[in-house]
Amino acid sequence: FFANNVRIATTAALEELGLDPQYAGWQLSTKYNSGGARVMGAEFNFRHTLRPLGAWGRFFTVFANATKLELSGSRQADFSGFIPQNLNWGVTFTRKPVTLIAKWNYRGEQKLAALPAFGPDAFNYTKERLTLDLSADYQINKRLSLNSNIRNLFNEYLTTVRHGSSTPVYAQPRQYRHFGVYFSAGIKGTF
Repeated sequence: FFANNVRIATTAALEELGLDPQYAGWQLSTKYNSGGARVMGAEFNFRHTLRPLGAWGRFFTVFANATKLELSGSRQADFSGFIPQNLNWGVTFTRKPVTLIAKWNYRGEQKLAALPAFGPDAFNYTKERLTLDLSADYQINKRLSLNSNIRNLFNEYLTTVRHGSSTPVYAQPRQYRHFGVYFSAGIKGTF
């Protein structure tokens, strides 16, 4: 499994690599094979109509899926591409000619790149977040429908933090990315 070695460049390390000493104090990153690593996990997927709850239930379908990963390997193993927890759930209402969908998405904390300036065990992270998306579809006829979507209805920020065992809380926030709420509307045709 590959790992990244990120450290502050010293003149000795730069000399060993044949680089100019003017880069001393810069961040030096090296990718190497760190041996074995293991990704274990489980995925759950569920979809069911609410018809057993009565006549009104025939119009509703509920769904959920979840992923939970356990990552293990050397401390240096680069697991930055993995999101260890992900959960989606929602409800669909369908009564011709209308379809309405509400979907929630929970995305767990994601470990990103190493950050040696904050300590030997410091990393950048994307914090967990929960978003809600809504969509509506109106079927005009067999070939034509109107649709609209709203993504991230409550305008949740994408927050990046950085920390290690010795990072004080006030120094952890790094970036708050504000993408706003996305609205789209359109006409869909099949010919």
